[in-house]
Amino acid sequence: MKQKTTENQQADPPPPFFKSWNGWYALVLLNLAALILLFYAFTRYFQ
Repeated sequence: MKQKTTENQQADPPPPFFKSWNGWYALVLLNLAALILLFYAFTRYFQ
């Protein structure tokens, strides 16, 4: 929910490297999926 800014408030700065926080959420989820697949592959290989 966006808040209206007044004279005493400033808008939040944008997140670094992405246009919105959704980019960071996607990056974290993709990183998690990659780690899960990597550990699964290690488990199958060294079993």
